[in-house]
Amino acid sequence: MRAVSIARLLDVTRPAGSPDALYEALDFGEPAKGRPAVFINMAATVDGKIVIGEPGGTAKGVGGPTDQLLFRRLQRQCDAVLVGASTLRAGPVLYPPELLRVTVTRSANLPAGNPFFTRRSALALVAAPEEAAAAVRQCVGNGADVLEVGSGEVDLTQLLGILRQTYGRRLLLCEGGPTLNSALIMAGLADELFLTISPKLKGGSGIPSIMAGAGLPPGRVVSLDLLSVYADGSELYLRYRIGGVTSL
Repeated sequence: MRAVSIARLLDVTRPAGSPDALYEALDFGEPAKGRPAVFINMAATVDGKIVIGEPGGTAKGVGGPTDQLLFRRLQRQCDAVLVGASTLRAGPVLYPPELLRVTVTRSANLPAGNPFFTRRSALALVAAPEEAAAAVRQCVGNGADVLEVGSGEVDLTQLLGILRQTYGRRLLLCEGGPTLNSALIMAGLADELFLTISPKLKGGSGIPSIMAGAGLPPGRVVSLDLLSVYADGSELYLRYRIGGVTSL
């Protein structure tokens, strides 16, 4: 049997010299009716871990320099960014000044000193259920506008509708964490996943992966359609279209 190179089998594109054109001009098509197109960007080790430092820390060190380059390139192609409160609590988060910044919380456990709230060059929003809104306003002060969406839990469908219809946002980049990723994917609100696979192994049953929570029932999975694979050294950059829940 004739050997087939793995690169050819996977249709891997290895950028010549440097990834100058990688993710530079992406076509996301038309957003779903009534909401922005939502794409998730994450980096993980080969065994699926998104943190390699202190528990509850950031993704620093998971991906290499090219991952960071592509991370910033994806940010430049969106007009809003969504991040979970746990990610903000893990450390400072900086974004380009023109981006609408959005976070979600069920409580007022927000780091008001994070640059997410203190840099007012662009609008920041906090989406919270109605019973938590007053406490959130007291916590962040004038660092963000507070949206009351849902009761008990943040209504992500309502939030995305507001971002599209009130704020005119077409492309929303979600940067985790795993609880927020899960909520968007399980609700059918995430369109694409950009996943960097770092050539590292971490181990540890308590270290988070790109999704959290109870997961789907046995035999049920969310299907993914591979759109592209790129390699830079031993690091892989995968782009998937996120499908619906299917049975094995």
